[in-house]
Amino acid sequence: MSDMKSQTRVNFLAYFAPFLLFFCSSTYADVLVLKNGDRITGDIKRIWDSEVSIEPEYSDEFDVDISVVEYIESDRKFEIELVDGRSLVASFAGADADGNQIVKTDDESELVPLAEFFELDEPEGEFEWDSNVELLGKVNKGNTETSDIKLRADTAVRFNDHRHIGEITFFREKVVDIQTNEDVQTKEQDLFKYSYNWLFKDRWFVSADLTFERDPIINLNSRVIMSAGIGRDIWETPRRTLNLKLGAGYQTEEIDLPLLNTVRTTDSAVMTWALRYRQDFFRDDAELFHNQTITHNISGRTNTSYRTSTGLSYEITDLLSANISLDFDYETQPTFGAENEDIALLFGFGMEF
Repeated sequence: MSDMKSQTRVNFLAYFAPFLLFFCSSTYADVLVLKNGDRITGDIKRIWDSEVSIEPEYSDEFDVDISVVEYIESDRKFEIELVDGRSLVASFAGADADGNQIVKTDDESELVPLAEFFELDEPEGEFEWDSNVELLGKVNKGNTETSDIKLRADTAVRFNDHRHIGEITFFREKVVDIQTNEDVQTKEQDLFKYSYNWLFKDRWFVSADLTFERDPIINLNSRVIMSAGIGRDIWETPRRTLNLKLGAGYQTEEIDLPLLNTVRTTDSAVMTWALRYRQDFFRDDAELFHNQTITHNISGRTNTSYRTSTGLSYEITDLLSANISLDFDYETQPTFGAENEDIALLFGFGMEF
């Protein structure tokens, strides 16, 4: 009976050992081999700022200076950007006899010194989601009191080669005259944007865009822009984003003319330009961002609109950040009662999820 039980155990282990080995090895398949001979086993998260981030089974994620790493072993695919600007998707096949790092793509293997790695990230999944909400404001005291409040929310969703970007902004500005104690609303802007991108080749994409804007304070009842264009992702990683987009389309405006007691509707053909940039600093705790759009009318009402938002966000917790933003709007031919330029320096908080 004892021999039968022993044989049963042997058969069980022989049958299930390959599966056990597979799951054990796939849980922590990455290894950092250091120049002093130490080996760190865990999940490699990224390479950034000359450091390798790894999360072992026995501790939280930590960074290792890439100068002390001899080579890396991993069967997983990573998105790698080299200092010369070249990008590849590859795994780490250890080192050659001289200790040089071997990276393996689908087509070939090559030697790439770790010092030439500018950035490395885990491959993006089929579905990616990123959302932000910001509440910014400014209050001035003196002979007149002013208050600015800006609520902005944006979402970027990517599914394979399809990307959807939505943005909503509500901007209110009020002036209070202390002598008369009267509130004067000077800005009541609502802005909605939606962009669909299809990434058809490498980092190139075609886009379809819709924008709606209104601000009755400056007699802009509505401005709708529908356009299509082509763009390119210069950078698109968890720590850096820069994409450019050029397009053409159609714009329709409803502008209130109070002196004539009427509303004028104007249709125009337009050229559009958009730039989105963000960059992480200080171990990903701070983020610099700059968004820019230009709309130039090539028919109808003569006007060119420039809009930029530049700022800095500093992470307080994983969810909450402190933000500062400088917004600049300029129109060559604004609506009746509006100034050419509008500048606002705002402070507040944001949430990312």
